[in-house]
Amino acid sequence: MQILKSFPLLSPPIINASGILSYPEVFETFENQGASIGGYVTKSIGPSEKKGNENPVIIYSDSSGGPTLNSLALPTQDLDDWIEELSKIKLKKSLLISSIYAGNPKEFAFVAEKISPFSDIIEINLGCPNKEPGEKTIMESIGQNPTLSGEITSMVRDSTDKPIVAKLSPNSDYLSVAEKCLESGADGLGCANTLGPGLSIDIKTKEVILAGTSGGISGQALKPINLLMTFEAFARFSCPIIAYGGIATWEDGVEYLLAGASVLGLGTVFLGKSTKESIKTTQEIWQGIESYLNGDDIEKLIGKAHKHTQELK
Repeated sequence: MQILKSFPLLSPPIINASGILSYPEVFETFENQGASIGGYVTKSIGPSEKKGNENPVIIYSDSSGGPTLNSLALPTQDLDDWIEELSKIKLKKSLLISSIYAGNPKEFAFVAEKISPFSDIIEINLGCPNKEPGEKTIMESIGQNPTLSGEITSMVRDSTDKPIVAKLSPNSDYLSVAEKCLESGADGLGCANTLGPGLSIDIKTKEVILAGTSGGISGQALKPINLLMTFEAFARFSCPIIAYGGIATWEDGVEYLLAGASVLGLGTVFLGKSTKESIKTTQEIWQGIESYLNGDDIEKLIGKAHKHTQELK
């Protein structure tokens, strides 16, 4: 079953979101212990080492539907260290998806070329709404600029023969950005990155909580926004889409599939869970989707909500 027609097989069509469970030793542990994950996504890999913000960098709500904020600010190790780690990853059946970011188009292409030999898919991070205090970075706005996003995608395309996913920002005219990325060689879209930034204040200390002051918004509070992005992107382009944003149950996953997603990215659902609990979560989500399919091919479900919408017109 070819979920992403221009991609290698992802079976099951579930991955982790970049920044969550994004370390090689975690990938191998999850695969060996039977996680229902078909591809593992690294932390975003940049051209040079970056420390990011100190703690606290994550706030998440224990209540269902609450927002999660993070101000990690894209911490990453040296590129050579990443290459060494990636070269040692031994996944038996899952695919390795490398997320990349940089400060300009040439740097994006450089990183993509260096990590391409060790990657099955490359995901271009086209927006990160959190940063270090005082930091000047194009990652705040890159995903809001169709021309720049297209230029980056084109240069990454020229530097690798691996499938490319352009991970969009919900802060933008994302359909215009998506169009430029697909025209420039992207094989699929990621819908989407975190929203915002947003803010949280401790009423006891009367201080801002996150070390970076503000943070990107994710979790179930983001689901209606990214679900609409997925729906609109599929309606416009009929291309492969990886859906991110608030997938906590199999029902959430089915909604995204009906909207047009072909792969589901899990992130904040893992927060606060042990390895055993996280693996069980992936299994329950995939088992629920399989039960819903009742023997049908998953591709029959992808985008089906559009058919019903057209019938109502």
